[in-house]
Amino acid sequence: MQLLSLVVALALISLALILGRSYHVLIGLVIAAGWSQAPLLSLTHSSAFQYVDDVPVAVLVLAAVIRAFTASDRRLQRALGLLLLLVLFVAIGFIRSPDSGIGIAQARQVLMPLGLVFAGYVYRDLIQWSKVVSWLLVFGALTVAWVIVEEIKQAPLIDPAWYYLNVVGGNPKGMRMGLPPAYFADGVTDGEAALRPGGPFMNPPVMGFLLGLAAFAAVAKLRGFARIGMLAAIGLSLFFAYARAGILIFLVVTLVYLIWVRIGKYAGLLVGIGLGGYLFSTFVEQGNTASHSDGLFSGLMLGLQSPLGLGFGTTGYQAALEGASTGVGSESLLGLYFAWLGWPIIIAVLLLTVRIWKLLRRVPRGASLAVWLTIAFVLAVASSESASSIASTPVLWLAAGAVLGLRTPRQAPPSYSAAGGQALQHL
Repeated sequence: MQLLSLVVALALISLALILGRSYHVLIGLVIAAGWSQAPLLSLTHSSAFQYVDDVPVAVLVLAAVIRAFTASDRRLQRALGLLLLLVLFVAIGFIRSPDSGIGIAQARQVLMPLGLVFAGYVYRDLIQWSKVVSWLLVFGALTVAWVIVEEIKQAPLIDPAWYYLNVVGGNPKGMRMGLPPAYFADGVTDGEAALRPGGPFMNPPVMGFLLGLAAFAAVAKLRGFARIGMLAAIGLSLFFAYARAGILIFLVVTLVYLIWVRIGKYAGLLVGIGLGGYLFSTFVEQGNTASHSDGLFSGLMLGLQSPLGLGFGTTGYQAALEGASTGVGSESLLGLYFAWLGWPIIIAVLLLTVRIWKLLRRVPRGASLAVWLTIAFVLAVASSESASSIASTPVLWLAAGAVLGLRTPRQAPPSYSAAGGQALQHL
């Protein structure tokens, strides 16, 4: 009863915000819900809070579908057609799943994120991005404070064991010193496992995405010592957590972007390529990084061989929990997409790559921050299955959709001018 009441209340609130065109408030609700979900579940031991982030996201995506269906804009209608085609491929993947429970969970890993891309595309002109950035700064600062306290204590603020076992569905045999395995990083100290603060998400990799977004927000909105201080705190927190995807996003939206703007495009590309090589060589021997790269390429190879992919239920985290994983594509969300759905997703990623490259070349350098955020996120999706977590990544998926929805190649995305710091609200 408590679960039903909470779901209904969240759905009504989300619907009211949609009708009131308060899209930034609804996105703020999504950020707050994802940030607080794991602590609420752990403190109450109640499953009622399991869907606090899913409900507003689902309402936003459904509203975007209705808007596109009723709009006269042919671009929105074409986007809706592509979304419906995706739903068809997902349905085929679900039918082929040997386990309906795993099939549903993995279908959600595809439909929720890509539904958010669609919503970002549809609402790109209506979202007040400057206010979304403010939400990210607030929750980023709270997360940094949480991480620093955990690092000083060398222990979680809230015991994550119940959440890991009862919500995530983890295996108790995989726990280390009473903590989920993600709380430890191997190969970064002299033969000892290093504790990784999990923050409010109780999962360092998932937390890294929000901190990467917070870095984007700091570059976008803050100036002077406030920006430097916030970025230093975020960078330190990411280092403590060994959150590789978060570190990747952080470096792209700070170092690579600033070189691109201040020095030039070729310098930015060269630094980006060099930085990527250094990160790969540094992380390749640490923890599961090798499995992340293997997952991408093994998923791609299988996708190329199978026009409609494996379908759901045979590989990926949920399948691994049931002992059914083949390992193909695992640890890379993009690799899993390739393995699950085959050629359609591979073609879509190729088109996406071409589109982003054109935008990067034609968008004014000072207004390219959101494009760089999208590039960083696509790379993170290629390297981390945690990118499907609705707890920390909705704004990243929404921003990607908004960037892809630029009306003309030379029109600026929802970003901030490097010189004046003014929000560019209209795509």
